Amino acid sequence: MPSKVVPGSELGVGSLRHDLARYGAAIGTAAAFSAVQVFIIPRQLDVSTYGQYRLFLLFVNYFGLLQFGIGDGAFLRWAGRPAGDIVREWKHIGRWMVGIHLVILTVVAMVSLYVDPVTRLYLIAVAVCALFVNWASQCAYALQAMGDFKRAGRVVILAPALFVATVLITTPRLLSGMLTAYTTSFAIAAVYAYFCLAKIAPSPSLVDGDDIAVYPLIAAGLPVLGASIAAGLSQSVDRLLVSIAVPITSFALYGFAATASVAANSATQALSRVALSHAARRPIDDRARFLGRFLYVIAAGFGSCLVAEPLFELAVVRYLPLYVAALPILRAFTVGLPVWVAMHVVLVGTLQSYGHVRRQLVVELTGVAMVAVLCSAGLYLHHPLWHVAAAGSFAAVTSFVSGHAIVRSVVVSANGQPVRAFLCVVALQGGALLVAVNVSDAWMQRTLIYTIMALVPTVFAVRGVFAGARAELRARA
Repeated sequence: MPSKVVPGSELGVGSLRHDLARYGAAIGTAAAFSAVQVFIIPRQLDVSTYGQYRLFLLFVNYFGLLQFGIGDGAFLRWAGRPAGDIVREWKHIGRWMVGIHLVILTVVAMVSLYVDPVTRLYLIAVAVCALFVNWASQCAYALQAMGDFKRAGRVVILAPALFVATVLITTPRLLSGMLTAYTTSFAIAAVYAYFCLAKIAPSPSLVDGDDIAVYPLIAAGLPVLGASIAAGLSQSVDRLLVSIAVPITSFALYGFAATASVAANSATQALSRVALSHAARRPIDDRARFLGRFLYVIAAGFGSCLVAEPLFELAVVRYLPLYVAALPILRAFTVGLPVWVAMHVVLVGTLQSYGHVRRQLVVELTGVAMVAVLCSAGLYLHHPLWHVAAAGSFAAVTSFVSGHAIVRSVVVSANGQPVRAFLCVVALQGGALLVAVNVSDAWMQRTLIYTIMALVPTVFAVRGVFAGARAELRARA
């Protein structure tokens, strides 16, 4: 990241509030479509096939590996630059990305001739879907970097919306049909993203390929990509371990419970992109303090969203009785989610904004190690799967604490981030949920108990959000 304050793009960069509201609404809509999938797909697939589908979704987390850090390096380069410059470079980089994926598709086509049908299906689906996912991500990075969160939000919404519509219309019962619907949805989103950028005139001051080379992007992007993959691994390594250690039907329950992470991933995507884009335009000494304010945003959102958790459990009991056994696992997942979001939005965002991308990788790898050790121990000792999920949540807290120590060691101004207050608030909110679900079986009573117990910490977090907003207004004035 550059250390100077850079100007906005020709499209105009909106205020933090407007950009966060616009992109957050888009991410929230995409998360809503993902939540709808929770109740649609398990009703159309048998438990074993659903487990195979959840296994494919694990691969989706690592599609970024197939672009070798080009997209991440480009986003770091583009943050805060004019839209015309970004579009000119985007075309050049896009040709490299498509070329890489065509080579991968050729290799997969050759290998698939010598494997069993199920493995062949996974290989082809992963290779084709990775092309469209990475292309759509590359275009979304460009839109985010130039401050066009309106169109970037549409790219985010389009794929899950089309997938839900396709599944409802075609009602696939086989894994192949479900993966085809998933891949086609991202293909359409990628085409839309391409035309969004193709309408923007490139800067006439640059010549194709001038001032841009792929290898420096890879060098800059690989540490960020490694950290991103490590971030995904830290949140999914428990699922990888469970998929190896238990039958596919048991993994289906664990994978169903892991859908709770959809909301957390959506929040991370919305907050991190908006926060990093705005942090890049601030004086270097103010970036850590600015990013630290998002801890209150995360805590306030977590406390508010948990109000709906008892109602979600009621819906599972009524409409998906085969997955009721997954509810204790889901609760164990849920209490650790805000800490994962905070680590990737605030801690990782702080390191990225100051250019400490290798330290970012250390933070993420620490999280992977914590989760792998604790969850492996639970599986080795044959503990219930909700114990394994709880171990992952505990690993999130320990990773966050150690990560904050790393951030403070290289960014002095990060000492002012309200980390202790954040941890206390989310601990009280998570504890309130666990008390509520153990005291009563009626969802309305659970909701009321949680609301009463979590009111004070959530109001405290909301006050922190408004205090940050007032500080933002004073700074702009």
